[in-house]
Amino acid sequence: MRFFILLLLGLNLPVFRVCASDFPKLFNTEPVSEDGLMPAQLAADRMKLPKGFEASVFAAEPDVQNPIAMAWDGRGRLWIAENYTYAERQQRFQLDLRDRVVIFDGTGSKQQTKRTVFTDQLQMLTGIEIGLNGVWLMCPPQLLFIPDRNHDDIPDSDAEVVLDGFHVADQNYHNFANGLRFGPDGWLYGRCGGSCPGRIGFPGDPDNQRLALEGGIWRYHPRKQQFEVLTTGTTNPWGHDWNEVGEAFFVNTVNGHLWHMIPGAHFTRPFTLDPNRKTYELIDFHADHWHFDTGKNWTDSRGGAANDYGGGHAHIGAMIYNGDNWPDPYRGKLFTLNMHGRRANQERLERHGSGYLAKHEPDFLLSEDEWFRGMDLSTGPDGSVFLIDWSDAGECHEHTGVHRTSGRIFKVQYGDVPTPRDNNLLKWSQDALADAHSEVNLWYTRQARLELIRRNQLGADLTAATQKLWELHNKAEASNSRLLVQTYLTLHGLGCIPVEVHVETLRHANEHLRAWAIRLLTEDWRIDDAMGPLSADQRHTQSAHPSQPRARNDEQTIIQTLNDIASSETSPLVRLTLASTLQRIPTESRVDLAAQLVRHRDDSEDHNLPLMIWYGLIAVSDQTPEALIKIAKNSQLTTTLRLIARSVGEQMDTHPENANHLLQIGLQEKSKLEAILTGFSQGLKGWQHATMPQVWPKVQTAATDETASLIQELSVLFGDGRAIDDVKALALDRNQTNVPLRIQAIETLIQNRIPQLRDVCFQLLDDNRVNFIAARGLASINEPGIGEQLVKNYNRFRGPKRPQIISILASRPEFAEELLQAISEGKIPKKDLQAYQVRQIKSFADTDLKKQLIATWGDIRDTPQEKQERIDELKTKLTAATSKELSKGRILFKKLCQNCHRLYGEGERIGPDLTGGNRSNLDYLLQNIIDPSSVVDKDYRMQIILLEDGRTLNGLITEQSDRTITLQTATERLNIDRREVEYVRKTNLSPMPDGLLDALSLEEINDLLSYLQHPTQVAIPNE
Repeated sequence: MRFFILLLLGLNLPVFRVCASDFPKLFNTEPVSEDGLMPAQLAADRMKLPKGFEASVFAAEPDVQNPIAMAWDGRGRLWIAENYTYAERQQRFQLDLRDRVVIFDGTGSKQQTKRTVFTDQLQMLTGIEIGLNGVWLMCPPQLLFIPDRNHDDIPDSDAEVVLDGFHVADQNYHNFANGLRFGPDGWLYGRCGGSCPGRIGFPGDPDNQRLALEGGIWRYHPRKQQFEVLTTGTTNPWGHDWNEVGEAFFVNTVNGHLWHMIPGAHFTRPFTLDPNRKTYELIDFHADHWHFDTGKNWTDSRGGAANDYGGGHAHIGAMIYNGDNWPDPYRGKLFTLNMHGRRANQERLERHGSGYLAKHEPDFLLSEDEWFRGMDLSTGPDGSVFLIDWSDAGECHEHTGVHRTSGRIFKVQYGDVPTPRDNNLLKWSQDALADAHSEVNLWYTRQARLELIRRNQLGADLTAATQKLWELHNKAEASNSRLLVQTYLTLHGLGCIPVEVHVETLRHANEHLRAWAIRLLTEDWRIDDAMGPLSADQRHTQSAHPSQPRARNDEQTIIQTLNDIASSETSPLVRLTLASTLQRIPTESRVDLAAQLVRHRDDSEDHNLPLMIWYGLIAVSDQTPEALIKIAKNSQLTTTLRLIARSVGEQMDTHPENANHLLQIGLQEKSKLEAILTGFSQGLKGWQHATMPQVWPKVQTAATDETASLIQELSVLFGDGRAIDDVKALALDRNQTNVPLRIQAIETLIQNRIPQLRDVCFQLLDDNRVNFIAARGLASINEPGIGEQLVKNYNRFRGPKRPQIISILASRPEFAEELLQAISEGKIPKKDLQAYQVRQIKSFADTDLKKQLIATWGDIRDTPQEKQERIDELKTKLTAATSKELSKGRILFKKLCQNCHRLYGEGERIGPDLTGGNRSNLDYLLQNIIDPSSVVDKDYRMQIILLEDGRTLNGLITEQSDRTITLQTATERLNIDRREVEYVRKTNLSPMPDGLLDALSLEEINDLLSYLQHPTQVAIPNE
């Protein structure tokens, strides 16, 4: 989809002035003929909908074009953001064009009755919301506000910059800031993709006062002028909404399509590390299904071919239906537009543990228009649903061109819609606005809340409204969650709920109301951002304009109350809210609350709680790690306990007493020992030696079948001589049938660099079950003759492991010399040397070695001109070629690509999953294979590590702690002790090397590319 790949350059764009000027003439660059564009009415008529539903054309081109976002005002009118500045990949943005905002009246009819241009003085417009006397606009890198206090649909002044820093990375044109929507709590919520990290603040704020946004959801409070980052992670969230009790959900384009929005959560992200290295593990998406067969190509989902799954992996827009036109079975369901499937998916949101789980319901809508590109959908004042269609021939990851002169708004209704009432809430009485909170159609509740808050900010006396709201709230049954929550949120937004009432509400019978009482009590306490707790500067800046500054003693009283209820709280949803709140309270106060939350054994397998509690404890582990012991004593949550142990393990040298205390807990409660030992093993991965805890001999005597191997592994790390002898004997035992156990033993010896390591590894070189691990051990030893021995035994290594051996031989100049000599003499096949290793050998900058490399491999094309010439050459030769040897292409993919990339469910997840890539486009493939570093994300740049033992390693850092680095090379994953590292240098290069095709014949290149372009998996002979 075009807007997914907006080439935002991170420019500090000017704020456009409101002035009269001709709107630039639009032009299209999409090469696909407009003949394929189905007429709007025909597209509506052919939509497949459930019985009783009808789609009509509310507006279409030229009245609406390129609609990228939508919003409602308090008069029942629909506002549309039109984006024209997006351009094709080569152009990035067409900055001689402008974007605009248009208003449509007549939403109670099937067709708009009036169209008004509010402004056409914008660029890079990706989100819109209306409220509080103006228009809110997301125009990366800025959040703008255009005031219209007299509501005459004419801007009162120039746009005001509210926030800035929503930059889009120069290296990545995906996943930028988008979408705006007022939440039921009065905050303005927005979204941002993970590949375009921002440092957000008010205009002029220095860097140390800005918050880290690394993908996810953020919010801003217009009256308090506070900004905070709520979640971190995902790929590209593009749609969010709230259910009737105020729980937020958002959809994501790929790698999981739906999340419950939990403030403080770190969600899964593709290919890159979470910015906070101590999160350790991330929360996965909140659905039990995917909308495509992950074992097949996503292109199979087009045209309705994947009805059983849901149509494809790209999701845009989110609406939880809470209107009064559609039948009751649709109420509370979440709908999202599935781009590849040209449909609307329907999700049933079920309470599950502490949160929600989305279940797949039958797809609601299916379009036969091949240009249908649904952007968003929203319930209107008459209860029907409005859907905006970008309308283009292009899809995401396809860069053929743009079509600016098409766009539609469809209206989907059930049966006849009653004659619309007066939807101008600006003229409603206070009683009517309060009564709107009882409306079945939540549209009125939301707009009534915004209107009451607007009047309140203007100083109006709202006594009548607040009295009516309190009456509705107090008379509501405990089971009437919707009315209880909605009235409560509006009263809070009007500043009518004192602290003591919030505190009383913590004991209310309704779990949703209890959860909201916690959130509202603590909303002025800034939550940790993506990197952890805010600095003093950030906390001061972000709380610069609190409406009611809270006294310190009041804060402590509230915290104590939260501690008191945490131990007895019966609702996992409320416990999740408390876990989220951990990141809002001072670090020194988090321990007592966490110690109560981890007591709930029922939460041990919960999807969210064990990790959310840990995220709140990260700051504790950094500042007062000894306090974690108290939580470990109480913990009935295995995951939280394991992560505590991992953190304690990482600090074993600096705080050994904590390890002792933790092990004593494990000895007293044997059920906890395995989690503690597993956490230690994870935290000490890559260490060569650690100080033995004082109680370790007692732990050794307490070994069970579940803990024996962990104890043995750690004993070697702690320098236990008997354990080392036992592990060495196991490594050398050729009669041992448990090969994985032998491999683990050898890895333990290597990690601990035992004095006899060279002799042990030499003895194993002729054992092809384990010799590849022995070779790794020899790689760490800088002694003459080792390279010669590896070359001599090369044919003893099994075929799948030989790429690792080549990488080892390429890690030192002395080894590389032996390797190139063996290739020149025919002892090692030339085809076994790949571009990965060639680049590494070349990096040694050894003149003689480079000459030997060129003589063996050939010259290396590394200038942009040479790469383009290679692309043009292959395009000419391959344009008409289609290999029938697809199985050979799969074998080549397995050899060259599968260690980093995943395709059809096979391979590693280090690089992008190619199943959903633009593989059908030969230009795309050649550009990315021959010149992979031309556009590389900041989080996906190759790093060069020089070790003290003389080795040079190239790869991608996938994990790191204060003590270790985990490096994914082209052939293996290595855990490296930082004390062995001389330097780490981040390059501007992709881990995917240049010259990947240089060692292949034209026939082999054709086989590989044909396989990559093939829409389905192919078999390997004799597989």
